[in-house]
Amino acid sequence: MPNRLPKCFDKHKFCDTEKKPHEQYEDIKRKINEFHGVDNAADKVILFGNPCTMQIISKHWTDENLKSPAKPVNASLIREYTGVKNYKGRADQIEQVMKHVTEENYVDMCQRVRDLESDDSVTGSSNFGKFIKLFESNDSRWIEEINKQIFLS
Repeated sequence: MPNRLPKCFDKHKFCDTEKKPHEQYEDIKRKINEFHGVDNAADKVILFGNPCTMQIISKHWTDENLKSPAKPVNASLIREYTGVKNYKGRADQIEQVMKHVTEENYVDMCQRVRDLESDDSVTGSSNFGKFIKLFESNDSRWIEEINKQIFLS
């Protein structure tokens, strides 16, 4: 069975906005759009999970949508599915959570995130489903297509 986990392309860079408050997230989007001179450049390049990245991670095990980025609020959900107690996002806890990500539940997560609302202003949303399809592709031309779209002006 071929490995269904996505490949990462070393020559392309990603930015983590996980710990950014919403107003900083909006400012990052604005700056990306201004830099490229395209109104929707940020929409083409930003992967998001609202309220947080844990929204995407939790989809490996549940359809439940997170309502808050607060780790204490989500700690019981993390414990239920991974056994990690009192989750605070420490490196050792993240490592333990990630041990519960498998090829089998990766497939479940893919379907669940594809079903999420994709408007980044909506709590419980993510555009990660769109990117999963691209990441799993053996063809990286989608990256060049995005570049063409945001560098047209």
